[in-house]
Amino acid sequence: MTDLRKNYVVSQGFDESGRLFLQHWMWKAQLGWDLHPVIQLNGTDEVRVADHGCGNAAWVVSLATDLERAQRRATFIGLDVQDAHFPAAQNLPKNIKLGLLDAFTEDLPEEHIGKYDVVHVRAFSSVVKNDDPSPVIKNAYKMLKPGGYFQWDDLDGGSFKAVAPGSDPTTSMVSTAATEDLVATSMQSQKVAMNFKFSWLGRLGLLFDEHGFEVLDDKRLEVKKELRSVMTVSLLMIHAHIARVAVRNGCLVGTDKKWEDVWAKAGEEIGQGVSLTMDMLVTVGYKRA
Repeated sequence: MTDLRKNYVVSQGFDESGRLFLQHWMWKAQLGWDLHPVIQLNGTDEVRVADHGCGNAAWVVSLATDLERAQRRATFIGLDVQDAHFPAAQNLPKNIKLGLLDAFTEDLPEEHIGKYDVVHVRAFSSVVKNDDPSPVIKNAYKMLKPGGYFQWDDLDGGSFKAVAPGSDPTTSMVSTAATEDLVATSMQSQKVAMNFKFSWLGRLGLLFDEHGFEVLDDKRLEVKKELRSVMTVSLLMIHAHIARVAVRNGCLVGTDKKWEDVWAKAGEEIGQGVSLTMDMLVTVGYKRA
């Protein structure tokens, strides 16, 4: 079995890149924006934006399009620990560059210190180790100019649940038992295989404050009803991939169950409208001028 505690837990194949586009679409459909409205850049001639964990650059390209429509001059750098999903540089606008950088590095290159008006992070819940995102927050603070903003969007893995269809799932006649078992089994397996911990997500605003940021927003959202199916597909793609590699003796690590068996039962309920959801979190901090 691959040591998932030491390795990037998502696929580097084209299917994962497709999931990243789907994930980006879901976030924008939920929020209505890429850059939080509280972020005010009116006094900046040319906005400089850095995106950690940029993946296939979906967020960067989307925001670049929005700022171009608003006739704002901007340059963007997308950063990641590997370039498997990077689009060809020749296909990107001239104001977008992509490069390799670990958001957790203890030796931030001088070229990134104090250079950005906005630093963005999304979907790091599966890569934060020891329940401590402090290295990422510290580096973001260093990367920002005085008066810059740090935006972190994430899904709270600790809120992973099965939801019956409808505006009031508690009144639904559709069973969620098998899907709840899929959730419980996946969480148990990932806890054993990868030692995932999610309590830090509920403290993100406090952690921003502890590291010198003025917290401008710190909110938790339930996914919109019309986006539950999108989130379900995205989450299934992640958990199915992990289930393929986190296997011991044919069973999900830490359990006596096979993914195929768990999925076969849950799939029937999902086909009847049951969803897999996690709370969506957004925290924005301001580096005082």
